Amino acid sequence: MPWGNSRRGKELLAGIFLLALTLINVGRVFELAPFLRSGYQDFTAFYGGAEMVRGGQTARLYDLTPQYRLQSQFAPNVAIRRAALPYNHPPFEALLFVPLTYLWYWPAYLLWTLLNVAMLAVSLRILRKTFPEVAGLSLSFVALAATGFVPVVMTCIHGQDSVLLLLLFTISLSSLEKGDDIVAGAALGAGLFKFHFAVPMALILAMRRPRLLMGFSPVAAILAAVSLGMVGWSGLSDYAHLIFQMEKNGAGGAVIAAMPNLRGLLMGLPEVESGGKTAILLTIVCSIAALAIALRMITRRDVSIRYAFAVASVTSVMVSYHALTHDLAWLLPVVLLLFSAGAETAGKKMQADVILLVLIYTIFFAAWLWPWVNPWWCVPFAIWIGWKLRPGHAAEAVT
Repeated sequence: MPWGNSRRGKELLAGIFLLALTLINVGRVFELAPFLRSGYQDFTAFYGGAEMVRGGQTARLYDLTPQYRLQSQFAPNVAIRRAALPYNHPPFEALLFVPLTYLWYWPAYLLWTLLNVAMLAVSLRILRKTFPEVAGLSLSFVALAATGFVPVVMTCIHGQDSVLLLLLFTISLSSLEKGDDIVAGAALGAGLFKFHFAVPMALILAMRRPRLLMGFSPVAAILAAVSLGMVGWSGLSDYAHLIFQMEKNGAGGAVIAAMPNLRGLLMGLPEVESGGKTAILLTIVCSIAALAIALRMITRRDVSIRYAFAVASVTSVMVSYHALTHDLAWLLPVVLLLFSAGAETAGKKMQADVILLVLIYTIFFAAWLWPWVNPWWCVPFAIWIGWKLRPGHAAEAVT
């Protein structure tokens, strides 16, 4: 059977699954709406940090006392909040949210959500224009891939900045595909508000495209200078102290063992004491091994730059010091490229059925993040898809 027909069958099956997840996500939004209006979401930290910058309190950006006092003014009805929701991002990112502070909290959150949706749409358009295999997917499927991808939805609900990172990394991927390495590096540099992802991405990809650093380094230097000018050396010291204090107290409300990276995996082992020397040593050793494997994979001559980008993306998440579910939103381009990959990529045979199953089961396990719905309905459906799309039986997916 021709590959195109097989892929259309898989697209239909995966599309049904993504539609179900989209409906779950929509239900979650309606359930959370009253809490969002009160200020429970992460956007509170960004808005509060920007308010401090606008109000001339930049030097105290990482002081939790004024942060809490300010948040109590625009989000006073958060019953569970007895302290500030910390602004724990680099100083320069607060400047991005300053224009939103000219609106009251709720309208500002709605505008930022609208901007997130717009940035998501632009990212998908760039992917469709750059990669013919993604353009070959129906527009409705690509939209469902975004609305059914839990990290993207969580980013929009919480008012987080991960969709902005998705846009910047998509620009970087598109630029690498076109040979514009300096632009690709500059886009990665602009993503340094999540430096624990942007730095390993840049270093790994530079092993394949060294000119990338010519774009990354100047942008990094400018953002570092802006941050230093905003808060000074003492402010940067306060920032580092806040980060380590949050990690010591459970990552600011998140359980380290639940992080989708090597650190979370290893510290979740019953034999390993979270934060102990053994856990730290294991994390370092495993991260070095992951980096070594990634570098070996991407420096092979028979692999494409999109393959290298996918490897770098997954590796950057694995070796990151801190990662939450919404941080995985920027993996959406990798998911779409894997799904739409043809029977042969970079001169190597690829088992498209296996790739699809990875996609399906990844999204399936992400559905467990919504505790309000019993996800067991997914199990028989996922098993059925796995049976229909097992290697060597792609034809059954169309019948």
